[in-house]
Amino acid sequence: MAVPTGKTDLEAASSAPILKIGHIAQMLGVSAARIRMWEDEGLIVPTRTESGQRRYSMRDYKHLERVRRLVNSGEMTFAGVRATLGTPDAGDVDGADDSSGIPDVGARTKLLRQRAGLSLRELASLIGMSPSALSAFERGNSGPNIGRLSQIAHAIGVTTNDLLGVSSERDALVVRRDERECIVDAAGLVIENLYASPTVLQSQMVTVQPGSGSGHPMVHDGEEFLTVVEGAIEIVLDATEIYQLNVGDSMSFASTRPHVYRNHGEVVSRVVWVNTPPTF
Repeated sequence: MAVPTGKTDLEAASSAPILKIGHIAQMLGVSAARIRMWEDEGLIVPTRTESGQRRYSMRDYKHLERVRRLVNSGEMTFAGVRATLGTPDAGDVDGADDSSGIPDVGARTKLLRQRAGLSLRELASLIGMSPSALSAFERGNSGPNIGRLSQIAHAIGVTTNDLLGVSSERDALVVRRDERECIVDAAGLVIENLYASPTVLQSQMVTVQPGSGSGHPMVHDGEEFLTVVEGAIEIVLDATEIYQLNVGDSMSFASTRPHVYRNHGEVVSRVVWVNTPPTF
């Protein structure tokens, strides 16, 4: 996608289609299903990857904010919203006064790393990653798994949510199933928040497809509790202790122990996972 000259990297990122539908849904405070419905009604045209996955830019986000306001007003039909706003042209990047400055996760990592006073080599050394691989990620040429993202976030001194550029202003005691915030929607892995209020207990639904998992080991302060509600999951602690958990099984451990998880089964695994303090 062409980018007008004279823009900073962060401004240019507002036109880059790098946000997944789960991230956009969380930022808007709506369900992913609702965004797909708006797409079906012709209110938004997301960019598609070669594999068919939806990708949105910050320009799309601004457009969807207007869509949400008009739809929620109850004064317009979908046809009326289309007539009022039209749909954003995915190739049109000129002249927007978008000052949000929200970059993709690679550019955001670079920005947060620099704010933390860490050089690229220092951060790479802290997480056991080669400087060239970290540089490729910051340039947007690669996408680390959730385990690696967690390592990067904690080395910088932020939460994984901060690194992903998503935040919640919701404050609700009850979270309905279709109102969960999707924090991670990667290949074979979905992580949804089960809470929407300030708390020291971060509860999440972790859905793992067969053959998928967290990737690199995660290490951080705190404690963890999990219980399997569907399928089975393998937990590995300290790279030596292997635990196979089936439906109804629970586990707790110190988050300072390197831990990874993977679904080696043939069916989807769903795990209720609780961290304290919040790591995302």
